[in-house]
Amino acid sequence: MQNPSFTIAVDHLTQNQNPRVWSLLISVFGDLAQKEGASLSGALLRQLNEKIGIRPEAMRVAIHRLRKEGWIESHRNGRTSAYFLTPWGRAQSAQASPRIYATGPAADQAWLALLDPARPSQSSDATGVWVASNILITSLEPTAEQAFVSRLQPRTPVPEWISAKVCDDPTRHMAQDFAAALDQVTRDLTPAPALCPLEVAALRVLLVHGWRRIILKTPLLPDHVFPQAWSGPECRAMVGALLAHYPPPDLHALEIRVTSGKAALSK
Repeated sequence: MQNPSFTIAVDHLTQNQNPRVWSLLISVFGDLAQKEGASLSGALLRQLNEKIGIRPEAMRVAIHRLRKEGWIESHRNGRTSAYFLTPWGRAQSAQASPRIYATGPAADQAWLALLDPARPSQSSDATGVWVASNILITSLEPTAEQAFVSRLQPRTPVPEWISAKVCDDPTRHMAQDFAAALDQVTRDLTPAPALCPLEVAALRVLLVHGWRRIILKTPLLPDHVFPQAWSGPECRAMVGALLAHYPPPDLHALEIRVTSGKAALSK
């Protein structure tokens, strides 16, 4: 029997909508099986997805897509299959993990650089964002010659037309909705109920997935240059607190519980 507190938490974190299953599975592998040699059985994936409300046929389609795109591979293990990240998939997950699991902002400092408008530049820069063709906000101090550079202190007022470029409206709204959901989940899980290991794994996946969809859309900049309505710091703090309170269950023990039919039992 599923814990009522867990069911309510799932409803809040999914906002009663089915997530993109292939993207959710990336979060599953990234949180539970990112280490080299780690794998997830088909049985564990099915039961984990059932906890979240994902249909088996949707999971099969998602697995096919991830294999086709080079994210995962599989091998037979008796009568079932075991799935694991490819070296490329593991590298992608490892690259994103520092941002997803960070307990602080992506950067501490920021600079505003005005470049020669006659020689505009729009090169890709993950450490910042282009406000205009010759205006850049970056967390790495610019060294370009003939550029006007000003450090943006935490108390430096940043005009809304500039901060709006740092975080677009859809991402800002996603963060606001996620912060509201996290606040409710935190309330519902206090005091902490006795979640079974499979519920803990599913809860972690939803937390990681929801935050990953937001934070990876933002540049590596300090919080003080984001719009005033940016809920990122609140999301980061609540996700971090919940993940710390619900550490990942031992994968080997979880597999044993699933195959022995004990996944629904509490710890």
